Order: sequence, then structure tokens, then C-alpha cells
Amino acid sequence: MKYVIELLAPVGSKEALVAAVESGANAIYLGGRMFGARHYAPNFNDEELTEAVRFAHLRGVLVLVTVNTLVDDNELPTLIDYLHYKSTA
Repeated sequence: MKYVIELLAPVGSKEALVAAVESGANAIYLGGRMFGARHYAPNFNDEELTEAVRFAHLRGVLVLVTVNTLVDDNELPTLIDYLHYKSTA
């Protein structure tokens, strides 16, 4: 039986991103400034998130963007815009 091991690392800052990728992470997860439960992490603004995705993808690392908070009905239009931007970043 062959096992495949994947290292998934959380990154809340550019420094953590570089450290995870350089340490051999196959995948990372991170959040933007909105709709993330890691409220106290620096997280990434839109421009930084785009750059983080580019950095990881150029090195063959999968990027998962988290959206893990409860959303009120009145926040749905903002969430839709946020998700659309993240899917094209």
C-alpha cells in the first residue's frame, strides 16, 4: 500500500507564507481581511492575497482561501463580491 502525505499549513502573514512554502508545504490556507475566523492574524488585503496566490502557485503549492464565519443576510451581496474576487485572484 502506498501512502501520500500532504502538508497543509495555515498562513496568516507574508512571513508565514514564505516559511510554509520554503519548508515544503504542499498546500496552504489563508484568509483575507473579511469573513475569516482568524481575526487576530494579520491576514491579507486584496493585493497581498493576489501576490500570495501567485507566489504559492509559481512554486506548485495549492492555495485554499478560507471563509469561515457566520454571514447575515444583509452581508450576502458583499460576500458574493468577495468570493468572486477571490476566485479570480
